[in-house]
Amino acid sequence: MWTRFFAFEALALAAGVAIGLAPPPDGLGVDAMRILGLLAWAIVNWVSRSAPDFAVALVMCCGWVALRVVPFNVAFASFAGTTPWLLTGALGVSAAVAKSGLLSRMALHAMALCSPTFRGQTLAMLLAGTLLGAFIPSTSAKIAIAGAMSTDIGEKLGFRDRSRGIVGMWAAMYTGFSLTAPMFLSSSFFGYMILALLPPDVQSRFTFGFWALCMIPWAATVLVGSYIAVITIYRPEEEASIPKRQISDMIALMGPMKRDEWITLGVLLLCIFFWVFERRFGIPAAATAVVGMSLLISLNVITVADYNSRIAWDLVTFVGGAMGLASVLGEVGVDVWIGSRLGPLMAGLTGSAYSFVTAVFVSVVLARFVIVDHMTCFTLYIVILTPVCIGAGINPWIAAICCYAAVQQWFVKYQNYNFLGGFASAGGEERIGFGGTVKYCLAFNVISLAGVLVSVPYWRFLGLIP
Repeated sequence: MWTRFFAFEALALAAGVAIGLAPPPDGLGVDAMRILGLLAWAIVNWVSRSAPDFAVALVMCCGWVALRVVPFNVAFASFAGTTPWLLTGALGVSAAVAKSGLLSRMALHAMALCSPTFRGQTLAMLLAGTLLGAFIPSTSAKIAIAGAMSTDIGEKLGFRDRSRGIVGMWAAMYTGFSLTAPMFLSSSFFGYMILALLPPDVQSRFTFGFWALCMIPWAATVLVGSYIAVITIYRPEEEASIPKRQISDMIALMGPMKRDEWITLGVLLLCIFFWVFERRFGIPAAATAVVGMSLLISLNVITVADYNSRIAWDLVTFVGGAMGLASVLGEVGVDVWIGSRLGPLMAGLTGSAYSFVTAVFVSVVLARFVIVDHMTCFTLYIVILTPVCIGAGINPWIAAICCYAAVQQWFVKYQNYNFLGGFASAGGEERIGFGGTVKYCLAFNVISLAGVLVSVPYWRFLGLIP
């Protein structure tokens, strides 16, 4: 372990020092090279995962201060912004939804509404995950619960371990509870992270409602395409069904809704209302999320211990540190320099919206074989492509959402820790088998890219693309 750490740290330091001390090219100064050197050091650490992501982000911010590139209040300004608070509150609410049992109850009721067959329960998993997921940003919490549920339903349908049918149930679950996250800003903390990396005027425009409005074509394409892909690729050897009574029995086993569930449901509905009408009432989404979490703590739905253990503080810290990257690069003109250099190279692509979104999508898919961390990948892409988009008159959110739609890979296991959580919760190699899931990874990427391409005329209509 230590040998690996020191080896990668030596590589990171070498890259950082080499870039930081290199003569600045035309258009950049010494401070810019120091920032790029620290960024190179951070990238090597993020890619190698030799140190925790949040610790690397904090050291990078401290490095900006120590090298006197920017003052402390600029380097850590992101921690005073709305995004870390929005993420904290949203994770607190999602912790209550999972802990109280409300998520399991809602998922089971959704399944009871659909036909008790492979096709019916595939549809139930897709719709339940997508709709319930819009209100719970913790993907790991969602798939930890729904993963085990998917194989349990598959078993009740009569599917054997590692059979097409049971892998299909898992694929439908993972799609609904994880892969459809780009549909809504609040379906994953990735949405908040991406929004925070965009310019302030873009952030103010993309409320919960406008984000969802922009994603309608992609959502329709992905839901229909995923359903067809799952029932085609994983069509069971023999058609099977489960008596509706069994699902009803699972619901009955939970008993009537408990106090904590009622309180959580009320707070959740209240948060949703104010998130949807954020612009109308002028109440920031972060304030709504923090008040919701505070209510749940005050009413003892989540305890102080839950607050300390169930909220991913390492994630909140990473978001706060990484968010500062875009503003600090802008402070020393790196964003303008990147735009001026990449602009001519991207001119042929930005001239055609279809070519541009395809290039971004495909390059992200390929980059994820090297850039293992999701957040590192879209952080770099958004920082680099934002000035290019602005120069071409394209709303930077377009590049960001293309990256978001393409970033969730599991062609190999190391690419996706969310996948590993969902895979493990469903029984892993014993019940699912990794090889059986890879073909769906390829299918979903094709479907997701098709959704992006279908969205281009709609985004042009909304004024996001010239």
